[in-house]
Amino acid sequence: MVAQPIRSQALSFLGVLPLYLAIATAVGFVDFRVRPAINFEHAFTTYVPAVLSGTEAPPAKYRVLAPHAYAALARWTGLDARDAWFVFRWLCLLAALIAGHALFRAWFDTGPAVAGNALAMVLLWLTFSGGYGHPDHLMELFLFTLGCACVARQWDAAFVAVLALNALNRETSAFLIPLFVFARGFDRRHLIWSAVAAATWLGVTLVLRWQLGWVAYNPLNVAQNIENMTTWPERDLYYRLFGWFFLIMVVPVLVTIAQTWARQPRYTRVAAGIVTPALLVTGFLFSSVWESRIFTPVVPLLVPGLLFALFPERPRP
Repeated sequence: MVAQPIRSQALSFLGVLPLYLAIATAVGFVDFRVRPAINFEHAFTTYVPAVLSGTEAPPAKYRVLAPHAYAALARWTGLDARDAWFVFRWLCLLAALIAGHALFRAWFDTGPAVAGNALAMVLLWLTFSGGYGHPDHLMELFLFTLGCACVARQWDAAFVAVLALNALNRETSAFLIPLFVFARGFDRRHLIWSAVAAATWLGVTLVLRWQLGWVAYNPLNVAQNIENMTTWPERDLYYRLFGWFFLIMVVPVLVTIAQTWARQPRYTRVAAGIVTPALLVTGFLFSSVWESRIFTPVVPLLVPGLLFALFPERPRP
């Protein structure tokens, strides 16, 4: 009884895989073209070597997964640093599309799932502004989306493993925990898995700081964010708008979801009503909103709710 739906989903995925290959290539090209050469080259010539040597400033020094994955790819393929960088980011985009397909297919047929991935990739363009392409950026899109898929499909053990990988990549992985905790009803088994997930994330985070050495820093960034969103007269309008891109990315989606709130499932209500606002507030307090890539997790958080608003007639059980 179970094998047939799994086989059917696998065949439908293989049918749209060529489309995902094309979308990953198109989005990768946009990512490359919006950055001056000095910006994307900084990532693999300066940032990655500093993380690998442990000399990068915090919190970046603790975001080790993507730099090590990129370095391993370059070593295994023999590609030069520039070409390996392009291949690495393309693979992250493709992996994110595959994870997105798994996420959206938890509820929807193939057509809406492909539409969800397309919408996610269009919104992702707003995170390509304000700085060079950090290696953890597109890796986060993949891993956070995969974590969301595990929550949606109630793959508890897989979620804990994916959460651990997320914790090696970025601190925003912590927002997967409230999504996991509140996206379903509470029972003894779920509470145990929730405790395991929280302990896993905390353990990975503490071990990283113990192994690499704790370096104190002041994460508060409110004053700079207000300045970046209101002044910077020496920059043209395009650059001054960077700080507002996260609102352009989030507000229209939230408005669309709110119009169909009554028929939204618990998962999408938690993602849109609890996790996303918490992530936005945290980002404004402790990150630079001028680098809108920090809000990348809102894409997999909000797109499922957007699909429920746009495709109400085709949800999967």
